[in-house]
Amino acid sequence: MYLDLEEETGKLGMEINETKTKYMVTSTYEHRRNAGDLQIGNKTFEAVQSFQYLGNIIGNTNSNNKCIKERIIMGNKAYYANRQLVNSSLISRNSKLQIYRTLVRPVVSYGSESWTLTMEEDRTLAVFERKILRKIYGPVKKNELWRIRRNNELEAIIKGENIVRFIKCQRI
Repeated sequence: MYLDLEEETGKLGMEINETKTKYMVTSTYEHRRNAGDLQIGNKTFEAVQSFQYLGNIIGNTNSNNKCIKERIIMGNKAYYANRQLVNSSLISRNSKLQIYRTLVRPVVSYGSESWTLTMEEDRTLAVFERKILRKIYGPVKKNELWRIRRNNELEAIIKGENIVRFIKCQRI
C-alpha cells in the first residue's frame, strides 16, 4: 500500500516525508505492540507507542488515561488563568459556575467524543470537577465549625449535570 501511495503522490509532485511519518501497531497482545522500525524500500519509518492527534493522545493500548490526565492539566491551567474572576467577591456563585462551564469544562472535554471511559476515568474527571466546585462555592459553616462541601451537596448544586454526564451526552 505504501509503495502505491508513494507512486501516486510522486505523480502529483509530492513526496512522503520520512522523518514526519511514523507508524503504530495496536494489538491486544503486548509482544505485538513492541514492533521495531519499518523499512520499505530506501525509507525507514519509526515505530511509536503513542502520538498526539487533534489534541488527543492516541496510544497502542487503547487507553484514554494519558489523554484525560493531559486534558485535566489543561483544565487546571484554564481555571488558574481565570482565578481572579472565580475568587472575586463581586461575582455571584452562579456566574462563577457559568465561567467554569464555558471556560474550563470545554478545555477538559475537548475531543471527548472519541473517549470510552472506564469507572476510574469517570472518577478522575469527577474529582477534578468537585475540586473546582469546592473552590467556587467554598466551605459550609455549621454550628460554628467550617467544613468542606460533601460530594452529594455539590451534586445537588449542579443538579446532576456533572462533567461525566456532559461528556457522555457529547458522544450522543
